[in-house]
Amino acid sequence: MFISDYHIHSEFSGDSNQNMKEIFDKAISLNLEEVAITDHLEYDIEGMTEKWVLNLEKYVKKVLEYKEMYKGKLDIKLGVEVGIQPHTREHLENEVSKYPFDFVIASTHAINRYDLAWGELQKDRNKEQLQKLYFETVLDNVKKYNKFSVYGHMDFITRYGGEQYRGLEYKKNFDLIDEILKTLISKGKGLEINTSGYRYKEDRFYPCTDILKRYFELGGEILTIGSDSHIKEHLTMDFNIVYDFLKSIGVKYICSFDKMNPVFKKLK
Repeated sequence: MFISDYHIHSEFSGDSNQNMKEIFDKAISLNLEEVAITDHLEYDIEGMTEKWVLNLEKYVKKVLEYKEMYKGKLDIKLGVEVGIQPHTREHLENEVSKYPFDFVIASTHAINRYDLAWGELQKDRNKEQLQKLYFETVLDNVKKYNKFSVYGHMDFITRYGGEQYRGLEYKKNFDLIDEILKTLISKGKGLEINTSGYRYKEDRFYPCTDILKRYFELGGEILTIGSDSHIKEHLTMDFNIVYDFLKSIGVKYICSFDKMNPVFKKLK
């Protein structure tokens, strides 16, 4: 039995039309204890359209209404996935501070205002160059930002650019990745394990097993598991693989969050 799904998108996200109530009913049918709705909060990305502007006031109001409605049946966490860039820290942290979030995922979706999915960043860079730039940006982000709970899909850069960009160059980026992990741990921040890599035909979760093992070697403890679902059918997809992996390396707990504080829950 799975405990929770901590990365779920609804109709408030620019990339989802999924009705929120259907998410909660699906979660109950899966016997989940809790879920975190984590719709996208993006800012200052070249070509970003109006549909990507999250109306935080309406979003928060709706999630809190459902939280009350489902009390006793499902623990609903008010979350958000913030697409962070080094230069947007002040604006985004001010926005997050206005609302009573339980949980914030920090993710690098864009670099220098260009979305990773659009191909602009790949034009003049090979795989090695792109991954180096990406991890340099992630490191800059984790050093600057404080108002987040976990870093989302930390090595998902391999998802974009086509076949020639697939495959993580872990050893070539070892020093950068190590500094990222050490910074997260020193700030009391965690890592998200994101299972969407299987749906994107990468045959893995994010981050890769090498990064997760290293995180634990360095003393990291805070972990959440998320499906990154945009339709209710993807809730908890491939979670069995993550649970089996964590147990195989001796991990006994994952985290829930309440008012931005981690709560450790024993794996079942």
